[in-house]
Amino acid sequence: MQVRSQDERPRRFQDPGAKPPLSFEMYPPRSAKGRRALAETTRRLAGVASAGFSVTMGAGGSAPSGTHETALEIAQISGRPVMAHLIAQGHSRAETLRLADGFWQDGITQILALRGDPPSADQAVKKGGFSHASQLVAALRDRHDFRISVAAYPEKHPQARSLDDDIDHLKEKLDAGATDAICQFVLDPAAYARFVDACGRRGVTAPLIPGLMPLENWPRVRAFAMANETRVPRRLDRLFGAFEEESEARRLAAMAVVAEQARQLVAYGAPALHIYALNRWQMPLALAQVLQNADQAAALGLR
Repeated sequence: MQVRSQDERPRRFQDPGAKPPLSFEMYPPRSAKGRRALAETTRRLAGVASAGFSVTMGAGGSAPSGTHETALEIAQISGRPVMAHLIAQGHSRAETLRLADGFWQDGITQILALRGDPPSADQAVKKGGFSHASQLVAALRDRHDFRISVAAYPEKHPQARSLDDDIDHLKEKLDAGATDAICQFVLDPAAYARFVDACGRRGVTAPLIPGLMPLENWPRVRAFAMANETRVPRRLDRLFGAFEEESEARRLAAMAVVAEQARQLVAYGAPALHIYALNRWQMPLALAQVLQNADQAAALGLR
């Protein structure tokens, strides 16, 4: 697949009957109210989470017990597979592998293996830990028969010297035993297509699953994108800037944009979609219904 410009429309449109597998990313709640919201969101999304859920781990590998407990709760409520994030930074090798053993023993057999951000100035560096995600992947593969995913960055990791260098690191993780990669979200779906092309040229053939971020809180999403060097299209700034004082109109615009992004990602060949639910069910569920009922929309002439 070759994309000549970021404005080029997808050339392969989704089969009206296609229903892309969906997974939803959650995070451990920090309060009783948060736990109730997590349970409600899990119940609401269980029926459309055909590829299950994932649960994040705190920065620097903090609060791993929260990840474990949340993963078990989501699995119990939803009956769907759950993938636990496992961050190498902040733990020794022995500690990391004990966390992995705990996941395995409790039936959490899918892991998203991450290096994690370097420790901040007030965090102690754990000696003898895994310094690269590829090392963690190899150790997990030797430990148990996990299904292991890794992270990918369509517009390169901020610390990578170049996109090609970043893709080479991705290939190392896949060669170490990972089966697929979850991509950092992009705000321009064509960036995902260019990344898939670049990966193919460097011998990466594993599934590359794009992340999809709800855009209801545009200032927060924009700041996160800038921090991760994700390109922010000017058209989105203009769109959301027009609705700064109109929260309902902004929510409707966000839903329209995210649905179109999802459609384009699938048209560009995404094997599945990983939706950052942020422990909220409204927009993720609406998006799932739009995608899962695409055949009906096509029949009615709505797409």
